Amino acid sequence: MKRVLEVLTTCAVAVCLLASRGDAQPATNAALRYWMAFALMKDPPDGRSGITAEFLDRVGAGTAAWDETQLGSIVDDNREALMIMWRATKLPVCDWGLEYELGPQTPIAHLAKARVLARLNAVAGARLASRGEWGRAVDVWLAGVRFSQHVANGGTLISLLSARLSLSPSLKSLVRAASQSSVDAGRRQQIAAVVGAIPDAGFDWADAMRREADALAIAKRLNPGLNAPMPSQAAVDRTANEVRAERRAVLDAAAK
Repeated sequence: MKRVLEVLTTCAVAVCLLASRGDAQPATNAALRYWMAFALMKDPPDGRSGITAEFLDRVGAGTAAWDETQLGSIVDDNREALMIMWRATKLPVCDWGLEYELGPQTPIAHLAKARVLARLNAVAGARLASRGEWGRAVDVWLAGVRFSQHVANGGTLISLLSARLSLSPSLKSLVRAASQSSVDAGRRQQIAAVVGAIPDAGFDWADAMRREADALAIAKRLNPGLNAPMPSQAAVDRTANEVRAERRAVLDAAAK
């Protein structure tokens, strides 16, 4: 027992010394911050309360009106998680550490959490817009755009489809924001810069399809009897074109 305590003490001292070094670099992997946000996140009520994922999606995209009575507490309860997310979206790198060599057993638990956080972010922006705080709402939706890129990073199609739940509501809301008189030219330029920096179709769909094919090959190698087809390229192309149109709408609105 004494030896164990000595080892633990030595390790603790070493960690403190490393943390105190002048050349120590801060963590820049956004995925670590997002996991902290996930841990603090309080999932919104389920359908039994009348607040379904579909309803949150409509509010987040601006096709359903904001309801402070129903939704205000949801945003308030998740403020800390959202603030961590907003800060994390400004980090340059997001590596989820996906182990695709495991084939179908690859853990992707972060995607379900990311979908919930994306919805919360979208409705947080809708709340600000309902108050006329369009500048702050734009910041939230731009964070949603950046979050979508981080969620999709290094993933297969399921990652991109999950990321779209953050990207599409943000893009649709930014179109509305660009037409507001309180959103000045400088802010519209910021919108154009962030949205213009993402791929034309929102994500690299071709890269995701390559990863999908690799994952399917691994799955069939692990289970030779598996009879699973690749996702339809036509369906992927339709989705990519939908996102492409949403992105173009933002850039056109910001240029007016």
